[in-house]
Amino acid sequence: MPHSDVDWCRNLFHRLAPGGSWAVPRSGMIFSKRDDSLVLVCEMPHVPEMPITAQQLATQQQADFNIIKENFGKAGITVRRM
Repeated sequence: MPHSDVDWCRNLFHRLAPGGSWAVPRSGMIFSKRDDSLVLVCEMPHVPEMPITAQQLATQQQADFNIIKENFGKAGITVRRM
């Protein structure tokens, strides 16, 4: 990951107030700053009107979570599920 991406992750985390939220619109995930961690607190559920299946949404959300965990981890920030 380029240094600028590490900085971006670090800056986003440090700009969040304790208990503040960050949303990922692509996968409908909401994270909250809890102590020194970024915690996944909510995931958008699948609804039949979506253009993807429930399994595709679950796969996308897991892939996004894994990338977020990896990238923020490189910035020294723990990402975890609630």
